[in-house]
Amino acid sequence: MKAEQQAFVDALLGRGDAPATLTGAERGLAAYRGNLQALSAQALAVAFTRLREELGEDEFASLAWTFWRHHPPESGDLGQWGGALEAFLAERAGEASGLPDLARLDWALHQAERAADAELDVASLNLLGTTPPESLQLLLRPGVALVAQQAGTTLVWRRGWRGEWQSLSTAEAAFFAALLSGASLAEALDATEVKGSASAADFDFGAWLQAALHKAWLLGVRSLHNPHPTSTP
Repeated sequence: MKAEQQAFVDALLGRGDAPATLTGAERGLAAYRGNLQALSAQALAVAFTRLREELGEDEFASLAWTFWRHHPPESGDLGQWGGALEAFLAERAGEASGLPDLARLDWALHQAERAADAELDVASLNLLGTTPPESLQLLLRPGVALVAQQAGTTLVWRRGWRGEWQSLSTAEAAFFAALLSGASLAEALDATEVKGSASAADFDFGAWLQAALHKAWLLGVRSLHNPHPTSTP
């Protein structure tokens, strides 16, 4: 019985013929398969809007169905389906095609838009003026992430309900990577060239902080000696 069920699933997904015991079910299988094909394209398009624009509707629908058959959804929440697409495209189309880059960016933006709500801890910003950088951590909001691209590193984040992105310089990417790894502010600053230091200046922490507040990257500041939130209920 288990083998028959698997054969039915394989037939439904287009990976084999209908079992002999299901004679007369081919029409039903075709209808189910057609519905799944349409669903695969609709579900994948939610996250991969740029990839769909690049490929066009027909080619994207074909990709979605092929991807569904090789990497079917693992849960009922189709918003969680698609994380393996970049590797799938890298294997089939190659990095030089640019398609894996589009898939990485689309997926990261999709994840950012699904990230939890979080508000800036305004009171914690006072720590920047009272505590040395060695004893501070800058906390980034859920959804802030770095995406490796052929042309460099891209930052993604959520502002309001919409995912946004921008390319980063090498110094900016190093700073964000340090923060995301849990480094102290001093360590993050050491990871890049800080304006005003003896080395060539290409990173301005003051400008970064203004952008972090304006673009909703920053969640708050935490003292390493007192890791609990500074705000009171």
